[in-house]
Amino acid sequence: MKTILFPTDFSKNAFHAAEYAGMLAKKLEARVILLHAFSIPMVPATHTSYNARFAIDSYRKSLSKELEEFRNKFIERTSLPKETVSTKIEYGFAADKILEVAEDMNVDMIVMGTKGASNFLDRWLGTNAQKVMKEAKCPVWIVPLKAKLEYPENVIYAADFEEDEILATQKVLYSVQPFGANCNVVHINDFLAIYSGEGELVYRLNDEFETENVSFQNINSEGVIAGLEAHIKKSKPNLLAFAYHEKSFISKLFEPSITKHFVQEAKLPMLIFKK
Repeated sequence: MKTILFPTDFSKNAFHAAEYAGMLAKKLEARVILLHAFSIPMVPATHTSYNARFAIDSYRKSLSKELEEFRNKFIERTSLPKETVSTKIEYGFAADKILEVAEDMNVDMIVMGTKGASNFLDRWLGTNAQKVMKEAKCPVWIVPLKAKLEYPENVIYAADFEEDEILATQKVLYSVQPFGANCNVVHINDFLAIYSGEGELVYRLNDEFETENVSFQNINSEGVIAGLEAHIKKSKPNLLAFAYHEKSFISKLFEPSITKHFVQEAKLPMLIFKK
């Protein structure tokens, strides 16, 4: 049985993203861990360490009740067996605790929404989601507020054709094959690099995966972002997949204007994994 970690901040988007996580859990017959990480304002220097600890414990008790209520609503909305849904509450910075729990519990994937309680997209992506995307050892599913609750049946993996693309494609297929998905691996090539050899790589990849439900394309465009936008509009996927490494295309997605399009305006869930 797989394990899905779902961090929640009890916001409106958390309930929506939780239903997406529940949908995945049903199909994968997975366990779900609902995690809430919390912190409290700095305690004045005049307060004793005992008072600080008392404040944290008191806040934890209150949030534990809220998390249990969230669990009950989650089970009701998803119809998952109660024994497959557990809760965990941690004191500390959200992104750090998400990564820590994911590693300690050896989870198979993290599913999280794009907006925190602050409702500031840039702030959420600049802190929690971005850090988790970069450092998580398992795949991370990012669910926008208006994403449709549907299985990922039409997937675009935006490849950069750097490093080991065979292994990266295998990782995407491993994540989406249980849903019977069609996967289109697309590389958006700038016109200036038409003769850089990507075409030959596409032929090799097609040969490598000829028995799999996956296709490979090298698309020439005046720009990577514009090319991917056009391909999304034409193909109408319900999941975007990206491989992350320091020089990858996905790193550009954290620019506010690009993030707004792919996460907020495109309304598409994203699957991010390390290459």
